[in-house]
Amino acid sequence: MATHPNVSSLAAAGGAALYVDTENLRDLEHARQVVAAVTANWPGERPPLGSVSLYVRADKAELWRMWAEDALPGMSIRVRGVQHFSANNSKNSADMAIAADAVSDLVTGRANDVAVVSNDSDFGALFVKVRELAHEANAETVPFLWIHPPEGGALSPEIDEFIPAAFRWDLSAGLSAPSASAPAPVVSQPAAKPLPDATRPALAAGNANNNAGNEAMAEELIRHLPLGRFRAADAQEIISRRWPKHPAAGDTAKFGQFLGKEIWPILQKRGVTMPRKSSPRTYEITGAAKESIARGSSPRPAPTPTTPVQPVAEPTTAELAASVAAGITDDVFKASEAQAALKREQPQHPAASYTAAQFGVWFAKQLWPVMEQHGVTIAKEKPRLYEMTPDARHQLISSA
Repeated sequence: MATHPNVSSLAAAGGAALYVDTENLRDLEHARQVVAAVTANWPGERPPLGSVSLYVRADKAELWRMWAEDALPGMSIRVRGVQHFSANNSKNSADMAIAADAVSDLVTGRANDVAVVSNDSDFGALFVKVRELAHEANAETVPFLWIHPPEGGALSPEIDEFIPAAFRWDLSAGLSAPSASAPAPVVSQPAAKPLPDATRPALAAGNANNNAGNEAMAEELIRHLPLGRFRAADAQEIISRRWPKHPAAGDTAKFGQFLGKEIWPILQKRGVTMPRKSSPRTYEITGAAKESIARGSSPRPAPTPTTPVQPVAEPTTAELAASVAAGITDDVFKASEAQAALKREQPQHPAASYTAAQFGVWFAKQLWPVMEQHGVTIAKEKPRLYEMTPDARHQLISSA
């Protein structure tokens, strides 16, 4: 049988497959940001992502194919054009095509994990079918991930009510603008598959206070929560996915008490802080906490009073803009080139390690207003390109 013209070498065996209905997303740029955020932050606990299927307007199919093959090197790409006869029919056609392709890929072995980007409850039927197939095959878990994009339509209450949290990934954090008090967070990662009983820490009801288990929980939170602030609900999501049988996993009030009494003292020793102590409490993952995981121990002890510590001043926004201006060699540049310049000039700054989508949001909010004041202009809207004249570059560098 001849290969479908819209298929370019799907994974021969296994691997995860991503299915994206672009029509459910705000616009073309938003859709590309979502795809980039998912592929750049694909969780290591799941099978490697091997293929991406895009469901787009039929008249845009070739344009999407060119973008995907350039933006997602090494990935098998499938683009299906959806004919628009009426709004409702085209929507249903895309949904049915995604469901048919996902089940077919799973049954034939071209994929062993299904991930759908949508807020549409219609895919609940797909989850049920994948769950049935997994049970028939005696699989340890259901190979399904429901990715909820921001501004992808209202999240159906049926999803919230019936689909277990372990099979959902809220992408909102990865595409939202960073707050003035904290850097943009890393996209939330879906939890790992539950550990086999033989290796799972003793976290059953009778062992909730087990020190080794609490240490493991604290490390899990520091490892998977992004730098910056988080709430008890964020921590509960991670714990409930990794240890779903823990007595505090499914009870919000009980988990808040458990976090404050059992886990917080360990987190505090590791370098986590509590910027807000009144209700609702707010915690913060610091660089020192992340280092403690990398070293496998608590943060280094503070120096004695006889060893004065020289504080390192954080670069101002003007200094960051100047660093970008100094590091960019071309007059016309894009956000990714600004990030590359920042990595060279300010490698320790958190934005240097953001994903492309996160950096674009941070750049637009933090650096662009300063650069615009000094003469940098927008050369092209889509894809967005900026223009920096020699005079603008000189003004930015001089102002810092």
